[in-house]
Amino acid sequence: MSLSQESAYLPSKIDNESLLFHTLFSPETAKATLLIVHGMQEHSGRYSEIAEYFAAHGIAVLTYDHLGHGKSVKDKKDIGFFQLEKPDERLVADAEMMADHLAKQYPDVPHFILGHSMGSFITRCLLQKASTKFSGAIITGTGGPLPGIDILRGYLSLANAIAPRHRTFLNSVFTNVNNKHFKKDKDFGATSWLSINPKNRTAFEQDKLCGIPFTHNAFYTLFTVYKRATARDWASSISSSFPLLFVSGQNDPIGDFSKGVIYTVDHLKADGFQDVDTQIYPDMRHEILNEEIREEVLNEIYEWILKHCK
Repeated sequence: MSLSQESAYLPSKIDNESLLFHTLFSPETAKATLLIVHGMQEHSGRYSEIAEYFAAHGIAVLTYDHLGHGKSVKDKKDIGFFQLEKPDERLVADAEMMADHLAKQYPDVPHFILGHSMGSFITRCLLQKASTKFSGAIITGTGGPLPGIDILRGYLSLANAIAPRHRTFLNSVFTNVNNKHFKKDKDFGATSWLSINPKNRTAFEQDKLCGIPFTHNAFYTLFTVYKRATARDWASSISSSFPLLFVSGQNDPIGDFSKGVIYTVDHLKADGFQDVDTQIYPDMRHEILNEEIREEVLNEIYEWILKHCK
């Protein structure tokens, strides 16, 4: 299948001075679209091969860099910083803008969204206000409610007010908490929690746009979005017939080793959601889209999208 790839910048509707870098992967003929919403401390370029896979299967894909990430940043000092005023709302609004931009390119096909990690929580918040724009959502690397999040957000709210651009000690805490279960690995390192695949971990560590410590502002934003996305009634505004696919590695610490994913899915089903699927891969970790079994994972997602195009 003939494919094309085009990168550009799109001005934000909220702040015309901000330009969001994005790339459109276009098949010769599209049967659906897929918006990919990436995670924290990474960028959309890491999803190029994934986008190419879907485009080769007839799905037009749009990837983009969040504010404070990748090529959407004018100055390197702004990596890991969002904005002072309502940054959580801004991330959700930007995702919606990108969804609208993609839909305009392909107005006559079903539209899907895939959110990973921080992007999964942004996606879940977007679905709260705009699920009707999509024919289904794929949620990867997500989790359930986080104990103590209100205390954490309280501290971060104050820290964000005093020193929003300070790169906080929470970066090392975040890494250590996620890594504590993998210390017996022979090749244990700072990115062990990300993936069981050593090539993926090395690629992340060598990428100059990945792993840059978050500021107080970014962590405050992250946990604000996280709280909204994992509240007991987070999906109350979404139709119970809306299709959802949750994909996770069994050993993903963000998903509490699949407990958080199962908790989320069980509550959705208890609330009457009729089309919720779960795929948990044994032994895999957080970046399920970059494990050595990636082709199997992507094929499962593609088949799910195809089923919901009908």
